[in-house]
Amino acid sequence: MSNVTLSESGRMEASDAMLPQRTVTYAGPRTDTNRWDLFQARENDIFVCTPPKCGTTWTQAICAFLILDTNRLEGILGEISPWIDRKGVSVDVSMEILEAQTHRRFIKTHTPLDGIPYFANRVYLMVYRDPRDAYFSQRNHLFNMVNPPNFDIPQLAANPRDGFRAWLEAPFEPGAGEQRSLEAFVHHFQSFWQFRHLPNFHFFHYSDMKKDLSAAIQRIADILQIQISTKRLEELCQATSFDEMKKNASSFVRKSAFKNEESFFSSGKNKQWEDVLTHEDIQDYNRRINQLLSPAEVAWLENGNLRVSATIEG
Repeated sequence: MSNVTLSESGRMEASDAMLPQRTVTYAGPRTDTNRWDLFQARENDIFVCTPPKCGTTWTQAICAFLILDTNRLEGILGEISPWIDRKGVSVDVSMEILEAQTHRRFIKTHTPLDGIPYFANRVYLMVYRDPRDAYFSQRNHLFNMVNPPNFDIPQLAANPRDGFRAWLEAPFEPGAGEQRSLEAFVHHFQSFWQFRHLPNFHFFHYSDMKKDLSAAIQRIADILQIQISTKRLEELCQATSFDEMKKNASSFVRKSAFKNEESFFSSGKNKQWEDVLTHEDIQDYNRRINQLLSPAEVAWLENGNLRVSATIEG
């Protein structure tokens, strides 16, 4: 193990040579990582980094309620916590919004780590989910959009099994934005996971958050160094429960973007793919994901509930 030291807390710290580097520009119909060129980081910034439909809005909401010390948002979450890569808003406007904020900023991105700048000592919250659930959740999400992307791609075939199989086999395309494939999902995961030794990187899993929301909120509060009482924790659990967020969907979703803003949250359940995929589909998925990841990585990515190791092999 070279160029690695242990901090007083026992976590590993890497030399500059081992820090993440921004090496790829990702651009698509709706996103462009060139927009990061204008971003000016602050010392206490927080970055919420996830593939789509893995708990992004949920994590942003937890951060919002903790930082703003509220149970209800004034305004829409996406305007309080901008998605920098998204082209739907002028990049100058996005930067003006961020520059004007006096509270601690928390920023969303779906871009792999090789496409965004890395800032030492800032907080990075990474959230992942069983890739199969992420696929079906994103499928529902896209079909609910008022102005959806081009549906003329195999991954969005009318038959969900056909779409899933196309998603399973589609290759990763370096630099292409908004990719819909298992390999692109895995690339996002690996881009962050290889730097899991960094003390400012914190991994969460959607399944763990579903099982014990209280523990997830408390952990985020600890990471952000925000002290909360038992009573406050109970309030936050209620405010960020699935049912409560769905009931207050207008605070979290731009109404004009979706046919049904409550459906933005879909069912929120895990293993929704079990009702759709056949035994053969699942076998093919297992073959494919085990080509891309180690057994330990597959186990964590699908299930969570495992301690994130800070060990660097080799």
